[in-house]
Amino acid sequence: MPDFVFIKDKNTHRECKAREVDLEEMMRGGGAPAAATAVVVVVVAVLTCAMGVAVADPQQHSLNWRPDANYTVWAAKQRFYKDDWLVFRWTEGQYDVMVVNEAAYNTCSAENPLDGWSRGDRWAVQLNQTKRWYFICSKGYCFNGMKLSILVEKPPPPPKAQPQNLKSGSPKDSGNLMILRTALAVAAVWGVVLRLL
Repeated sequence: MPDFVFIKDKNTHRECKAREVDLEEMMRGGGAPAAATAVVVVVVAVLTCAMGVAVADPQQHSLNWRPDANYTVWAAKQRFYKDDWLVFRWTEGQYDVMVVNEAAYNTCSAENPLDGWSRGDRWAVQLNQTKRWYFICSKGYCFNGMKLSILVEKPPPPPKAQPQNLKSGSPKDSGNLMILRTALAVAAVWGVVLRLL
């Protein structure tokens, strides 16, 4: 039984799951009916993907965690969405990262952290809640600016497909381009199948 594969359009972030099809094997044993079935399976899989639902990919934000850095400026240039990842990298054995509440952030207190990591040289945390997150270093460097506050928001809605003016000649919707390419590929395959008969 073939595996499932994911087909994804990088421009529209459309993704769908389709069953992998071995066209050659389908055509070998069954003649024209098997070949026609193979063509139909491929067309349905591709068209299903072309009409699929848009999905947003989580982002990974990475920063070098060290004293005397201005993380406020860094955070202002970023957009954080639910389920994104935040990766802290630091010199092993020197620093750590603690997730704290707002009061502990303001006073650089790591007495009751909500979460944290001190081993190794990095820590990846999934931002799985929409809220303001607070991070500090508990080894005394928080007072030198080794702290970070970020706002995690709901992901933006996927972009809506814009209607295409077929008379303009400028393809704006890659989904329609994909359908056109698929139709041409199907026509080419069908021509080969008919010649084999």
